[in-house]
Amino acid sequence: MLEISRKIKTDVLVVGSGLAGIKVAKELADQGHEVLLATKMKLASGSSFYPLKASLGTQVTSSNSDKHVFLADITASSRGMHRQDLAEVYVDEIQDRVKEYSDIGVVSKKLEGERKACFAEHPRDIYLLSDWDQIRENVSGIFGRYENLAVLERTVVISLIKKENRIAGALMLDQFNQVVLVECKAAVLATGGFGSIYKHNLNPNDVDGSGHILALEAGARLVNMEFIQFIPGITSPRYKTLFGEHTLAYCRDIVKDSGESLLDGVLPAGLAKKECLDIRSTHGPFTDSLESKYVDIAMMKEIIAAKNEKGFKLVFHKELYENEEEFYTVYLNWLKTKGIDMLKDEVRIAPFAHASNGGVHIDPYGRSGVPGLYAIGELSCNIEGANRLGGNSTGACMVFGKRAAADCIRYLAKARLCAISDQDAKRHLKTVLGNGDGNSVGENSSPESDKEQLHQTIEKIREILWYSGNVVRSEKQLLAALEKIAELQSKMDISRLFEQQETRKMVIKAKNFMELSQLLLRAMLERKESRGAHYREDYPAENPAFSKRLFISRNPAGTLSLEFLDQ
Repeated sequence: MLEISRKIKTDVLVVGSGLAGIKVAKELADQGHEVLLATKMKLASGSSFYPLKASLGTQVTSSNSDKHVFLADITASSRGMHRQDLAEVYVDEIQDRVKEYSDIGVVSKKLEGERKACFAEHPRDIYLLSDWDQIRENVSGIFGRYENLAVLERTVVISLIKKENRIAGALMLDQFNQVVLVECKAAVLATGGFGSIYKHNLNPNDVDGSGHILALEAGARLVNMEFIQFIPGITSPRYKTLFGEHTLAYCRDIVKDSGESLLDGVLPAGLAKKECLDIRSTHGPFTDSLESKYVDIAMMKEIIAAKNEKGFKLVFHKELYENEEEFYTVYLNWLKTKGIDMLKDEVRIAPFAHASNGGVHIDPYGRSGVPGLYAIGELSCNIEGANRLGGNSTGACMVFGKRAAADCIRYLAKARLCAISDQDAKRHLKTVLGNGDGNSVGENSSPESDKEQLHQTIEKIREILWYSGNVVRSEKQLLAALEKIAELQSKMDISRLFEQQETRKMVIKAKNFMELSQLLLRAMLERKESRGAHYREDYPAENPAFSKRLFISRNPAGTLSLEFLDQ
């Protein structure tokens, strides 16, 4: 019989320790509330602290007169898929929030002059965040001052528990894979995106969509899940390094293994290669909204056809290293510390999964619609729509981390702890893990074979998603992918596999991947058009009939519902 190893009582459970999690945890602790922060890795982790490049940017409203211009930029890039009230909050409050970076130990520096962020039509102030090792050290020091702020590292949340239709607690796996029961008045999910569900991604392994499944199972809705950012990443000479798209302004060509140009023969009449690359240099993620789309589509089509994942060679002009703008010098100098010279080395790129534009549906205070449950950071569907303006994701962590904490404090004034017995917790866990009707039980099963099955299942899902749910999508690909994942799921007995303590975290990851992959593929299948980050080869035009956002919910029996709604 599975045992609950211990019980922890706290006011608020915060899940995730990126910028959003750190911000909300400190805000709550500052007001004297007991806070438990659970993180899969160490404190200060996730995409916020993944060393993809030397710095990250935050786009900031430059002046009062810039507010309506900034909102217009957000609206233009979103292709009708954003929520206006969230955008208004960001534009109004980001100037004050960037001043609070130092309060949570983040080193930031305002760039000289103004600069256009990714997809922005107008330049504005950009703050660069850098020196990640120092920031981690700063965060640890700051958190160490609080007696009412506890951190559980290497801890995975299995499921949230509700009582009286509100959040009452959670079940977790600690660093020893033992089950821990938490009783809490509220929970804030700040678990980030789900990039690692793709074979090639620019995220750490802990960015795996667990928060999306936690929120969905608790009764929250997901929205815009089909809009996923794919960004060219370096495959060689240093795999999984973020590519600075601005360098494409100095790119002469992108070349296949055969020596042929990737773009020859694929660009429409009237679009020159130089013009296409210049447009592509202005934004990192792929978008169907601009003519630069042919670069990413050509790469992915070639990869699918040839099953060759080596990437494509870049040929640069020598003037690349003569540009002394800070945005160039910071990036190119950082590459040198990694042993990469873009003129001397053979630099190859390919599309990598990077960030999710969709996520948990929230209001301007990060409320999920489930009493006591908040979602912030990349996990939430925030101010972005079909495309995401560069520099808004870091800022949104600060803006909505602050607002979620403020509302949570008001909620805590009326909330109370609900007692959860060990028996209640065990019954809940059994429901989450299922009835054990898979086909993985066999006379020859062993801990080693179970571990291998879990590993193979996770890797197969990542491969399926990368080939079928990447930049180029079609009904044929998506349906075939769903069949493959359903077959994997039919062979997996999650309940039995969870009994093996050593691999429990892997079991939960496999379970989440199976659920998340299917809802992602279904969302891509449902949107029969191309819009922003979502490109359907069989529906290559944007269609006004799909101008509503796609919401995903889950009923108590576990069945998903997908519905286009004008909200």
